[in-house]
Amino acid sequence: MPMKTSVLLLLLPAMLLLARPARGATADFQKDIRPLLNEFCLKCHSTKDHKGDLDLERFKSLDAVKRDAKVWQQVEEQLELGEMPPKEKPQLSSAQKAKLVAWVRGTLHEIALTRAGDPGPVVLRRLSNAEFTHTLRDLTGVESLDPAREFPVDGAAGEGFSNTGAALVMSPALLTKYLDAAKDIAAHAVLLPDGVRFSPHISQRDWTEERLTGIRAFYAQFTEKGGGSSVNLQGIKFDTKDGGVLPLEKYIAATLAERDALVSKRKTVADVAKERGLNAKYLGTLWTALNDSQPSLVLDLLRAQWRTAKPTDAPALAASIAQWQRALWRFTTVGHIG
Repeated sequence: MPMKTSVLLLLLPAMLLLARPARGATADFQKDIRPLLNEFCLKCHSTKDHKGDLDLERFKSLDAVKRDAKVWQQVEEQLELGEMPPKEKPQLSSAQKAKLVAWVRGTLHEIALTRAGDPGPVVLRRLSNAEFTHTLRDLTGVESLDPAREFPVDGAAGEGFSNTGAALVMSPALLTKYLDAAKDIAAHAVLLPDGVRFSPHISQRDWTEERLTGIRAFYAQFTEKGGGSSVNLQGIKFDTKDGGVLPLEKYIAATLAERDALVSKRKTVADVAKERGLNAKYLGTLWTALNDSQPSLVLDLLRAQWRTAKPTDAPALAASIAQWQRALWRFTTVGHIG
């Protein structure tokens, strides 16, 4: 027999049992059930005695039964286990027990159908410590935040879960800790012209460094180190152009290799920049300068060389431009004379 078929045959009884609709309560509470309760149950579970904190005498009608289903779940369990009535008390006959059990099951089923989709009362609760921490990290984008570090540990309810509503209580002392946590979080807020952002740091100096790091990272996409000179300003040593310079040779090579395509409009400057990983704005500026008809003492010679150059001539053109850069750009210290 194929494996799938054998598994289905094994599961068939359980599937049929689950698929069979539960039968509702067929017995009448006042005529059939209440006399049984009076005879076999109320001697121990009356309003006066209520052994085991169970009072069945208070259920005067079917509506009263349906308002307290938990009691009847307990009754069904005790009947199934044979613990009600106790061994030393008068016992129900098989037919009476079957009738009572069937009525309890049917009534509970009717209650379940009536309340289907209703989760019951929802306890108003606060976020657990873990939920509070992760929520603030998601909202601010700062993974280092730990606002609940001074909070007391969340207690577990009877189910053993720390996020059960009944266990997540609020006290005046805890409210004070929430306010302190809010002050700590507010210290990470950076006010911007168009809104607020949050930083892992709390000092203005660190916020400035973050912005500068972001700017450097942006320009680093299109630049490379080099072309600088060492400077000593009253003991402070650094290199000019340490942030990087544009790889001019790559841009010159791109204009030479794609010159015909750009002139004929088969490609745009943005297309070429994207294909070669270059900055489209600077490549467009360079292309415009090389093709401009306005006379220029510096650019006229370079334009003439570029028009006749081949892609392999890019290093020579870049070297010519570098000579002009060294002649025209010079770093001087504040107060330098001569």
